[in-house]
Amino acid sequence: MSVCFVLANADVECADVISNLFPCQGFLMNGDKSPSVACCSGAQIIAKQFQDSEKPDRESICLCLKNAAINLPIDLKKAAMLPLLCNFTTTIRIDPNVDCTK
Repeated sequence: MSVCFVLANADVECADVISNLFPCQGFLMNGDKSPSVACCSGAQIIAKQFQDSEKPDRESICLCLKNAAINLPIDLKKAAMLPLLCNFTTTIRIDPNVDCTK
């Protein structure tokens, strides 16, 4: 997984977001049937960071995940299942159509 974008006024770097999701590659992009413990830990870190961040950082995280969904062969149905499978709640999605300004 390699997608990097940085927003002005944001403290979050896309490389860090993608790094946290790297363990999810087997689940999101390959044939793994379920996410690994490392994948869930990384996804939970991103969800917590998103929840605790101010708007510029939330937008940065959102745009990073949106661009990953656009540029990488991510199974969007599996991506949508991550919060349920990894036991966390979040308003952020890995989706090429998400509006990151809201």
